[in-house]
Amino acid sequence: MVLLARSPPTVPGRDESCPVFGSEDKDMALFHQDRKIADSREHASASEIVGCFSDERGLLSRLALLITGDQATADHCVVNACDMTMQGHSPFRDWLSEWAKSATITSAISQCVGAIRACEATYQNRRCSHNEHLSLSDAERERILSVVLETNPGIVIADLDPLSRAVLVLRLAIRSSIQDCVVRLNVRRTAVVAANCQVMTWLHDLQLKRQSADQRATPDKTYSGVHSPSIAGSDSAKASGTGHGGQEEP
Repeated sequence: MVLLARSPPTVPGRDESCPVFGSEDKDMALFHQDRKIADSREHASASEIVGCFSDERGLLSRLALLITGDQATADHCVVNACDMTMQGHSPFRDWLSEWAKSATITSAISQCVGAIRACEATYQNRRCSHNEHLSLSDAERERILSVVLETNPGIVIADLDPLSRAVLVLRLAIRSSIQDCVVRLNVRRTAVVAANCQVMTWLHDLQLKRQSADQRATPDKTYSGVHSPSIAGSDSAKASGTGHGGQEEP
């Protein structure tokens, strides 16, 4: 007697050609669906991106101006950065402000990459012996950036070359390391270190000029007992080649 295998009974209304998912498969499908929903909530929307670039336009334009040296070009860089952000992968909502700065700076660098690289030879034989120039805390960066933003941009553009200005903005605005600057600017590390030294020395002198101007404006004000740390480090730190107790960053 031969027993023939029988097909399992069909369920009315069900497409038997579709695979039947087990509970584990259903859980994974629901997990991925929930993940997509969560990602859409974490990433900035188009309106949020446009709003961020609009709200931060003054700061973004100033950062681009310090790099390019031209206001019209700087304004174009902000628009271009916003367009690139809209067309690319949407950044996380919590990082949107930092993303806007980084995208604008990247656009500005691309507009004057030739002028930046042309300055590399200027720093060929220069060295920096100030460790404090290479190790800045976030608080120091914010304080120094405030000084720069309060300074007439024409003075910054006149006093510093394109490479130094690019390093200045990268280091202060988006906390780039020396190696980050090397990669973004496509120049030698020695040139970036020397340009950074030039920037920090210039900032130190700028602060001294400000303090002197404040003293002349308010001759009766007592400054004794009040210590205002210099941007580039104290004179003793300069002499010893150390400062802030920091190590050279990678």
